[in-house]
Amino acid sequence: MEQTPLQEQIQTSSSSIQPPQPSKASNTPRNIISIAAAVLAASFLMPWAGFFGGKISGLDIQKNMDSYKLVWFLPACAIITLALNMGGAQTALVRRIAGAVPFAILAYSLNKFGSDLFQILEWGGWVALAAGIILLIVPSSAKPQPKA
Repeated sequence: MEQTPLQEQIQTSSSSIQPPQPSKASNTPRNIISIAAAVLAASFLMPWAGFFGGKISGLDIQKNMDSYKLVWFLPACAIITLALNMGGAQTALVRRIAGAVPFAILAYSLNKFGSDLFQILEWGGWVALAAGIILLIVPSSAKPQPKA
């Protein structure tokens, strides 16, 4: 069945009108931020330090050491960052705070235990520091510019 020139013109013009698709490259920073925030929150339950043959997590440290009551700040900031990022909100400030928390805990612990801390630090502590670095250095995703 042949189409008239008018039908062809209508068909081509309607098929060329498509909503702009977000590029996958622009979602990459958001995905990295979400993964890093989730890993940071999960690291709270991983072993952070080894004492006398046993390993303790961030949760154990918070429960059993009075001077570490603010360790809860780590998963709280990570979860807030994850929720805001998944909701599409700007996370520049909160994710940098979340990324800095493991380093604040490290600085406090180094002050308390000295350089011996690096000998008792377990893989969960290193994971928290790595996730913190990612949250600190990943650039914010660029906002789409309106076309003039």
